[in-house]
Amino acid sequence: MATRPELLITGAGGQLGQALLRAAAARGGAAVGLGHAELPVEDRDRVRTELGQHRPRWVLHCGAWTDVDGCEADPARAERSNALGTAHLAEACLELGIGLVHVSTDFVFDGRRTTPYLVDAPPAPLSAYGRSKWLGEQAVLRHGRPDFHVVRTSWVFGIGGKNFPRAILARARSGQPLRVVTDQRGRPTFATDLAEALLDLVGSGAPGGIYHAANQGECSWHEFAVAILAAAGLDQVPVGTMTSAELGRPAPRPAYSVLDTQRLDTVRGRPMPHYQDALRRYLQEELR
Repeated sequence: MATRPELLITGAGGQLGQALLRAAAARGGAAVGLGHAELPVEDRDRVRTELGQHRPRWVLHCGAWTDVDGCEADPARAERSNALGTAHLAEACLELGIGLVHVSTDFVFDGRRTTPYLVDAPPAPLSAYGRSKWLGEQAVLRHGRPDFHVVRTSWVFGIGGKNFPRAILARARSGQPLRVVTDQRGRPTFATDLAEALLDLVGSGAPGGIYHAANQGECSWHEFAVAILAAAGLDQVPVGTMTSAELGRPAPRPAYSVLDTQRLDTVRGRPMPHYQDALRRYLQEELR
């Protein structure tokens, strides 16, 4: 009989999914990674079949439609992918006795605060993406299970994926002018560090509910871009400034979405590293 895997990871082709598979392997854990093609979460019957076949101890749900502006243009698809799909996973996990960690986002907040968002701060999403993720959170939390967790994170970048540092470096090397917004503030998060934090949570026996996970430190996107170029030895490249209104994206973004991570830090016994340390490690991997 096949060994029951410890983890089933959705969104396995993404930055976080890949980081989780690497981290689980390094810890000697059995993990199965499924992309959307293998596990279309919008299909309730398929979800039940796949989870019933693999019977993991935990599902780490990293899969989502994360195109914020795409979600704004097609909110029905966003809700199917990020809310209904998460509800299907939660129902199947409940039925099969599987623990669940649902990865959510800082975009559930409206950004009107000026101090970090606590885990019990009331959500007020500005965008279709944020609303769909908030609905997904509720689909998990309404079951009240001690092994059902929602983990919000922010500004994720990881090895081998489409992300902000890679875009900044590509534009800087192309010689194109760089302008980056100054009026959005948050906490960058390295997928490798986030993966370790999620695995720690799974193994901790911590009670179900909401946790926040992000690297230490906060910055604007402009400050992050400057830090990226400095860490890559390209600090001579000028970075102009602009506002979110000037950028003119279809979906509104929260101006301030710094997450308070104290609850998860306490469970783990330590915070995640500072984002500048994480950025250096990321670049060592990407540039080698």
